[in-house]
Amino acid sequence: MFKAVAAIVIGVGFLIMTVINIQSTREFVRTSIVVPGEVVRLNAGGFHPEIEFVTRAGEHVAYPQGGIVSRMAVGDRPSVRYLPDNPLPTARIDRFDAIWGNAVFFAVFGLGFIMLGLINLPSRQ
Repeated sequence: MFKAVAAIVIGVGFLIMTVINIQSTREFVRTSIVVPGEVVRLNAGGFHPEIEFVTRAGEHVAYPQGGIVSRMAVGDRPSVRYLPDNPLPTARIDRFDAIWGNAVFFAVFGLGFIMLGLINLPSRQ
């Protein structure tokens, strides 16, 4: 019984993180600027590319794309989103997997833990 309830509580925690992440991501998408970028190097295969771009203010920025991203190749030219007041730490490739990947991850784990907990609740028989 304890393990089932613990799994449900963990799942609810993940769903709360999902809602928080969705809210902050929506705000990021609303306030960010999109500019062209270029893949200049691959880190850990094609899933963590090094991206370079120039901000609208003319600042040259290079960053390693982390998180959940599909494979890329050197020379690819993805669009990059960033916040104008802080481009380096906020830069992300403007693709669904890079922007919304964390929210999807939290939601899947949250629902998975809740289902696991519900399946393992003792029956009333």
